[in-house]
Order: sequence, then C-alpha cells, then structure tokens
Amino acid sequence: MAGCEGSARLRGQQLNTSIEVQVTPRLVRAALTKARRTGAYWKLKPAERAILVLASRLNYIRSPVLLDSILSILEKVWPQKALVIRAYEAGLRYISYKVGLALRLGARAAAEGLLALAGDARRVVLVGLSYLNTPSFYRVVL
Repeated sequence: MAGCEGSARLRGQQLNTSIEVQVTPRLVRAALTKARRTGAYWKLKPAERAILVLASRLNYIRSPVLLDSILSILEKVWPQKALVIRAYEAGLRYISYKVGLALRLGARAAAEGLLALAGDARRVVLVGLSYLNTPSFYRVVL
C-alpha cells in the first residue's frame, strides 16, 4: 500500500488531502487469479474482464478513471481486499484531518505523533476500519 510520505507539513501547517492508494499490476493479477479460481471471472461483464486482463499487463496505473474501475471490479471479485483498501484510504483521510485539527489547536506534539502513526500501514487500516464501523450519525465528515 502507498505510504503517507509528506501527508502533512508541520511548518506550513498545510495538509495534502489527495490520498492515492497504489493499485499495482501485481494486485490486479492476484485479483484476476482469484476471480478465475472462484468463478467470479465469468460473472463479470466482458468490459470488466477486459479491464482486469489489460490492467494486469501495465507497469503502473495512473489514470483515476481506470483506478476507480479497477477498485469497483475488485469489490466484486475480492471484497476483503477492497475493504482493506477502503479502510486504508479512510484511515489516511481521518489521520490527516486529525493532524490538521491538532495543528490548528497548536498541539504540535500530537500532530507529530499522528504523523508517526500514519507511517505504519497496519495502524492506518485499523484507524480506517474503526472510522468505517462508526455509525454515520457520529462520524466526522472528511
């Protein structure tokens, strides 16, 4: 998964809110293999099958449209992995929100601690899962 390098700058007190999860061809190939083994490959539309096959041959996926389509296909083929990716994105957004809040309140030590937390992918996923499992009434809009 993508790291959180440079997600917040403490000196300028600005946050980089664009969060990119890297979908690698290796992940797409694994999803393609899983789809073929479980039979979910034949339940996909022909265009979705073509996207999976062709994206597995790419070196790097940069297009946001292609990335979104691959993630939607991944939800159909491999829901557990799609949940982890969504939790990672939500965790990074939540941590960046909390870092911004800490900086606005003047708590630089708390912001640095949160940035250290953002460096560990497992903890980011845990924060994201806790955010996703929070009822929408109590959620902070990110």
